[in-house]
Amino acid sequence: MSQLADRRMWSTTPRRLSAFVGSLRQAFPDTMTVRNLQRAFQESDVYPARDGPEFCVPAAPDVFFSYHSAQNFIELQEIVLHAIRHASRELVRYRPDLAIEDVQLLFWDNVRLWVDFMFINQSARDLREELDVLPNLLRNATAHFVVGTQPLMRAWCCYEIALYNQEMAEADPQFEGGLQGPQLRSFIAPTRSFYLGWERTETSEVDDKAFIAERISANFPGAFKGFNYIMAQASSVAVLPLSEGTTWTTPAADDTLMRAAEAWYTRGVLGPSFASLDGDSLQ
Repeated sequence: MSQLADRRMWSTTPRRLSAFVGSLRQAFPDTMTVRNLQRAFQESDVYPARDGPEFCVPAAPDVFFSYHSAQNFIELQEIVLHAIRHASRELVRYRPDLAIEDVQLLFWDNVRLWVDFMFINQSARDLREELDVLPNLLRNATAHFVVGTQPLMRAWCCYEIALYNQEMAEADPQFEGGLQGPQLRSFIAPTRSFYLGWERTETSEVDDKAFIAERISANFPGAFKGFNYIMAQASSVAVLPLSEGTTWTTPAADDTLMRAAEAWYTRGVLGPSFASLDGDSLQ
């Protein structure tokens, strides 16, 4: 299956995500969690990437978001948009020749986002098979945000963090770490619910944890030793703001986002915009 035909590899933009969430608010209460939204999609055989093409872009995403499905879907949208605004501010900080209003407007219509409840078919016969796309998505994403208060306690979120930062384990096979070692490239939201080891992570479906563990053991550099090496740094990034009093990121994460934002801006200036919400033009 080509990437264009595989809707799991599609994306949305900030404007389209906002429009999609606005349509959901007409059918569901604002207090609904993403998990309950997914169940509603499953029961009604609704697949947004198929049934709402006007909200989607048939192109690979730039930004991947990891979060706990207990997150309220309205709050999740607000966090996603805040992350994109942060990226625009970071670009202007490095490029003072740019106007923040121009960058934000361009990002609003051109940055490609991936959120699972839009692009994973909840009615699929085998949801785990649907999620086989995760390594490819995270390998090609240019930015990764881990949001909400409990992602480091969730097995799927930890797996996503490790996939995006897999090069840390590949570059440091002895996992010696230190200030000169590979650094985490993900943005981790401050949280008191940090990673306490794989045994303490949780999944909504009990069998999913064993499934993820098999993938880590079979395919991840260094298996669980490499996985835990990455997660130890993720926990440090998440916990430091609690003592430092401000959001903290690694220099690698800052550099990754700056380079990504520069590429998004250049592509938006030179390439087509996805401002239209005309679904017919996306078929």
